[in-house]
Amino acid sequence: MSEDLNQLRSAIDNLDNEILQALAKRMKLSDQVIAAKNGAVAFRPGREAALVRQLVINSRANGHDLSPSVILGVWRQIMAASLSRQNGALAFAVHDMVMPAAAWHMGSALVAKSFDQMTRLLDAVASGQCRYGLVPANHDIKALLGALDQHQHLSIIARTPLYDMPSLHPAYIIADYLPDPSGDDMSLYAVPAADGFALTMIDGHHGNDAVVDAPADLPREARLVGIYAR
Repeated sequence: MSEDLNQLRSAIDNLDNEILQALAKRMKLSDQVIAAKNGAVAFRPGREAALVRQLVINSRANGHDLSPSVILGVWRQIMAASLSRQNGALAFAVHDMVMPAAAWHMGSALVAKSFDQMTRLLDAVASGQCRYGLVPANHDIKALLGALDQHQHLSIIARTPLYDMPSLHPAYIIADYLPDPSGDDMSLYAVPAADGFALTMIDGHHGNDAVVDAPADLPREARLVGIYAR
């Protein structure tokens, strides 16, 4: 039994080395992407979501005993490391409620500034003090929409984690651009209401023509405030 156990451990060690070599090769390719992008946005949540979904499909097709959450967790850290290599130290403005989600999303690459108020958090992103913001996805939405109305160049570009995890409060990621289509997206609108704004969600990636492309019953004064992959 001891000999069999040693052989199994040796096989795992060899496989770990293969994984390490593959990871190093992936990071070198990521470096080439940096040069090809010429300063374009590195964090593309739509592409990341499409990649993870395809990995889950491939895993199931091959009969692998891997849950979508495991696949997402592993590749989330790989993508965070790649983003860090492409952009260096990215400062995130993070609401206190979703600091665990921020740590999960960026891992050791996280550089965070903590905020307990939505307005101050978005001020930090709008001013360039922080590149991205993370805010609760299902708490104090009226405050979020009000703050986004004050900074209309900012948008919700992602919801993390992609798959719900009981231990993590989901977060919206805020930036000054819209994400690429992922193939399964939700467009978000701020609709004026008596006490501020209400959030309306429409299936699909509608981009800057959201009001034109969205259902006719969407109020014309509605404003696109974000899109996320689901």
